[in-house]
Amino acid sequence: MEATLRKTGALLGKDLKDVVKNPTMLVCCLLPVGFMLFYKNAVGGGMEGEAAEAFSSMLVSWSLLFTATMVASMATLNAIAEEKEKHTLRTLMLANVSAEQMLASRGLVTLLAIALVDAACYLVIGQPLAGLPAFLAIGVAGSVPIVLLSLLLGLVARDQMSAGVLSMPILVAGIAPMFAQMVDGLSDIAPYLPTGGMNELGMLLAQGELFSSDAIAPVATTLAWVAVAAVAFALLYRRLARDN
Repeated sequence: MEATLRKTGALLGKDLKDVVKNPTMLVCCLLPVGFMLFYKNAVGGGMEGEAAEAFSSMLVSWSLLFTATMVASMATLNAIAEEKEKHTLRTLMLANVSAEQMLASRGLVTLLAIALVDAACYLVIGQPLAGLPAFLAIGVAGSVPIVLLSLLLGLVARDQMSAGVLSMPILVAGIAPMFAQMVDGLSDIAPYLPTGGMNELGMLLAQGELFSSDAIAPVATTLAWVAVAAVAFALLYRRLARDN
């Protein structure tokens, strides 16, 4: 038990350093914050009254989508592919580190990065601090399906180039709820996408209606996707890890 905890702690330290030191990962963590600054000042700067409140609510949900997709795809999928290229994964396995420990470490670090980026976005948008804990809970829970799917795709990817291709479905599905009102028919399916429930919960939080009956459906959708992703991960990760 002590050896397992020591290995896991070492892996967590390594993965945290990767996020900070890797320029690509760091940029992807900063991009959501940059987008929120841009949208708030360049687009919403001249808005007042109800229009400003509606746009601010929209930014809350957008920040959740941007962070979940960008950080998860880079801090998991591309990170695992890079470690494959550099044979880091093989070296760790030869050092008696299990695949479960490596994936758990990468997933936990990704969720931590998502929480930190979400917090920065929330503060940039200028929402009340009282809502920050609920916002972080929505962001972390809603990102779990994306992180688990990214971990699986990371095991499939042979290199960073293939990881870039595999990350496209994650990015498209992750930010699709943003365009629900702009694309015909998308508004009907957007709430049922992996990030659809998180998107709606973010809007409800910004409108002060998170604890209303309207939150039941998006909470159920989010939990359903967490369960589906967890089952898929449990069924597939051993085979994918062995194949690679």
